[in-house]
Amino acid sequence: MNDTVRDRWESVYRKAEYKLMLDDTTLTLRIGQYDADAEQLIQRATGLKREWYIITPCNPRSEQARSELNLYYFNELRYEVESRSGIWFQALNCDPSGEWPDEPGFMLVDADRVWVMDMGERFYQNALVTARVGEAPRLLWLNG
Repeated sequence: MNDTVRDRWESVYRKAEYKLMLDDTTLTLRIGQYDADAEQLIQRATGLKREWYIITPCNPRSEQARSELNLYYFNELRYEVESRSGIWFQALNCDPSGEWPDEPGFMLVDADRVWVMDMGERFYQNALVTARVGEAPRLLWLNG
């Protein structure tokens, strides 16, 4: 990851809200903010044991794409996620300032890190959101 790109986008990604749609509730997660109650809900709903990831395919390289193109990318990612066994839920990355459109994606539970990072790079994402049990969500920067 180019330091200039990281410096440019880190504060933007940190301000975002990462919404997770569980079966009976929607949780809002934020980078650097550990929420034990939210973690317990995630564990009960998903069986989380180690780590989760949030990935979106939208707006590659943080360049705003047309909504039709983002929908195409989302459907491609959904196919990837559904074709692999594992636990996942829909997620939505939101910019509270409203400058960026909401970005649909997925929370992947206890997934293979290499696979998740590879998907992020194939969809030209700068970073993913991840957290291990007992830790606050953080950015996982990609090389792509």
